[in-house]
Amino acid sequence: MSLLVHYTLKSADDHDHQVQAMQALVDGLKAEGHTNVIYSCFTTPEPTKFIGVLEFEDDAGKQAFLDSPAFATYRETVGPTFANPPQTTEIVGIASTFG
Repeated sequence: MSLLVHYTLKSADDHDHQVQAMQALVDGLKAEGHTNVIYSCFTTPEPTKFIGVLEFEDDAGKQAFLDSPAFATYRETVGPTFANPPQTTEIVGIASTFG
């Protein structure tokens, strides 16, 4: 199971804060030992827009991510800077050179 997530910030002034929060989220997930999720985040040419790709081994892995302290901290930290809730789309991988 995989998700494509689009994040839009209220202000370009929050760009660096979002980058730091994403890095902290990934570091937190690693420190918590989440081996059942691959999380990648990307910036775009538009400083208020970010894209995330999450890949889970299974539904339990997705739930463990959603329940993780690292994700809770991330939501609390950057939630107020979002222009709207992140938009998610379930995606299915069909080919990859990664892994």
